[in-house]
Amino acid sequence: MTRTMSSHGQSLRRTWNLNIDFSPFKPGTALYLQIAEQIVEKIRQGRLPPNTVMPGSRELAAMLNVNRKTIVLSYDELIAQGWLTTQHRRGTFVSEALPYPAKTQLLEVPALDLAFSASASMPITPQQTPMLLLGEGLPDKRVIPYETYIRASKRAMAKVARASYMEAPDYRGHPTFRQAVAGLLHEECGFNVAVDQLCLTRGLQQSIYISARALLSPGDYVIFERWAPAEALSVFESLGARILFADIDEAGVKDDEIEALCRHHPVKAIFVTHQVQYPTTVSLSVARRRRLLQVADELDFHIIAADYSQHLFFNRPAFPPVATGNMRKRIIYLGALPSVLPADRQVGYIANTPQFIDKCARQRQLMGQVDDPVSQSAITELIQNGEFHRLVRRASRIYNQRRLYAANLLLDELGELVSFRMPEAGLFFWLGFKLSIPPVVWAEHVKLAGIQLVQNIHYAAESSRLPGVLLGYSHLDEFQMKELILKIKHVIGLFTR
Repeated sequence: MTRTMSSHGQSLRRTWNLNIDFSPFKPGTALYLQIAEQIVEKIRQGRLPPNTVMPGSRELAAMLNVNRKTIVLSYDELIAQGWLTTQHRRGTFVSEALPYPAKTQLLEVPALDLAFSASASMPITPQQTPMLLLGEGLPDKRVIPYETYIRASKRAMAKVARASYMEAPDYRGHPTFRQAVAGLLHEECGFNVAVDQLCLTRGLQQSIYISARALLSPGDYVIFERWAPAEALSVFESLGARILFADIDEAGVKDDEIEALCRHHPVKAIFVTHQVQYPTTVSLSVARRRRLLQVADELDFHIIAADYSQHLFFNRPAFPPVATGNMRKRIIYLGALPSVLPADRQVGYIANTPQFIDKCARQRQLMGQVDDPVSQSAITELIQNGEFHRLVRRASRIYNQRRLYAANLLLDELGELVSFRMPEAGLFFWLGFKLSIPPVVWAEHVKLAGIQLVQNIHYAAESSRLPGVLLGYSHLDEFQMKELILKIKHVIGLFTR
């Protein structure tokens, strides 16, 4: 297909001949992935060299006789994986820096082989393939719009440089920045919080650390869920807290166990991962939330509610995190904005009463942490002009497609070996093992299979059997996810012989 375009009085002739053999619906493969995979193959074969101009989504949809949204999904995935790139007001191009080398001749680069038998006798070593990460869901660097953030940072830098006065640092975060974050939280998940009820941090883990320092004294009792984030638990232990544990089930942490523990010990706080329980992915039911609030008011303890959902909800809206009225003071709500910015520019937050927020700000001051005004101004701009919201929607669309793809692979490849639920929010699956697998032996085998095991979980239970593992899906494209799940299948298969 040939198209002539005019640019600055000159004609630019673009020839589009993708040679895509389009099959409408192959069992088990989404339509947008079929298109994406065929485009990738043309790039790898050298038939679509770097800097090739791709047709617009409407044009390609017409060429293939599919819905434009299908092409948008295909392009989004290919951009996230690094095969394609976009240039402002110019269009979509084949990337100069490809994830895998493109072929200049058809036989120069061996074909990518992702499939192998779980019963194969040939050992898999880390030298044969790059290490794949098995752990909680991480933001994919390929999804982060660095150019968008850089442009906003340049404007912010000029704005800060033009300022004729110096402001005293606000360790809660600049008021305009906090106002923007408060508005975003209200828009994204219905979370109503005033500016003076927010302290901004550099991520969820820092929010946990600062709030714990502001709340606890050595010897205070704190209740955790039976399975909990190990790094969060380490914070409280390092501050001299006495840790108790309550069991969890399909409705989250058991409120009756928490009540019983609180009636036998002077509990200062309970730590719950309520939107997406870490690691099991269950959500704390509304009935139990209400009961915990009642018990907290009666027995005078705080509820530290840490949100590991990344504010990404796929099948349901976010549950209201904080009660209204005078019950607000009981809940210290911790979270982080969706990770759609560079890793060193993540934004965490603490929400509670103005009095407690002042204590948190004091802790930040003691840490000597002064926020970068350029970064704050840039992120504020992205939130206020709606760009941050669009970035979150785009990332959510990509991650949701990966979530569905991973779920189908798990059913097909591991359905008889593990149990899992489809996570309604967040970026990871919890794979419960149906076999008895010793943790140390498991760690040795996954390393030999070329898998890096990063499990931030504390198990307050008998340790000779590994109950399961986290499987993050957000940082892996479809090719990598398939490779990882097949490797997991291979390792589990070693315990069935």
